[in-house]
Amino acid sequence: MENEKQSFQKYLEKRQEVDEIKFYSNPIIQKSYYIGAYARAVITSSYYSEISKKNTTFKTWLSNQIINNRNLDRIFEMAFRYEQKLKLNIRNGSEVRQLAHEVQTSKKTGISSAKISYAFVAGYDDYKKFMKENKTEKEEGESNE
Repeated sequence: MENEKQSFQKYLEKRQEVDEIKFYSNPIIQKSYYIGAYARAVITSSYYSEISKKNTTFKTWLSNQIINNRNLDRIFEMAFRYEQKLKLNIRNGSEVRQLAHEVQTSKKTGISSAKISYAFVAGYDDYKKFMKENKTEKEEGESNE
């Protein structure tokens, strides 16, 4: 059975295809979207961490954060810290982390916190869909254990 690697980037591309107001073409919105997805990836992977099974520390920390432009880098930093600390195995060699930091942003003003939060949650939710639609062999095997 051939299992082709699916890229999470396609989920943002799908949103951009139907985005009449070009909301998702803004680099800060893209960054927020990918950091939201990265946060979901870290939360999910933390729960299955070999270092600390059922770890919810990052999830708890994130629930106490304000999702706005000023905090995006801090959220990314904490997600990365937990990824390293718990030796998480995030899909596609942590592709979603790479997508988050590859988005080039120059100007950080003019985008409301509500829009940043909206894009973050969209990425967070899309990553859940991505995981459900692209189950790994290990995940499919876990339901049989």
